[in-house]
Amino acid sequence: MMRLFVGSFAHVEFYDEIRRDMQSFFDAKWVEPKNLHLTWLFLGEHKSAAPIIDRLQPLKMIPRTPLSLQGFGTFGSETPRIFYLKTSQVITSILHDKIAGMAGTHRHDMFHPHVTMARIKKVHSLNYEKIDKPWMSQPLGSIESAIYLIESRMTPTGPVYIPLEEF
Repeated sequence: MMRLFVGSFAHVEFYDEIRRDMQSFFDAKWVEPKNLHLTWLFLGEHKSAAPIIDRLQPLKMIPRTPLSLQGFGTFGSETPRIFYLKTSQVITSILHDKIAGMAGTHRHDMFHPHVTMARIKKVHSLNYEKIDKPWMSQPLGSIESAIYLIESRMTPTGPVYIPLEEF
């Protein structure tokens, strides 16, 4: 079985600075820069990628541009568990709907476009929203315009993402 998702890789300009500056707020397992991505649609376990690749071919006809990453946030109702960078909700929601339709799945109403930077293990302070660093006032990076069907293989040292097809 293959664990599949549709995603675009991300480049974070201030990765080291963000990681350093956020250490006083929480302990975390940081995503390796090569693994930073936006998940357009998680597809789960599949025996073969071929039917999905066929259904997603129309994606090649949709014009796209890279998306900017600006600002950050956390997921977790009472205690933050995920630290992420934000991107445009409007543009990504429209594309998410198209991808879900092509893949033959339902739109995820809870779709919140983001690039996970870290999984938070322990919170030291919740005042990180008041952080004032030079990197805060500029674009933090971008999400590639290329969209891929990606296989996620879990290994003892972390996930390995293998692009199977570019759309």
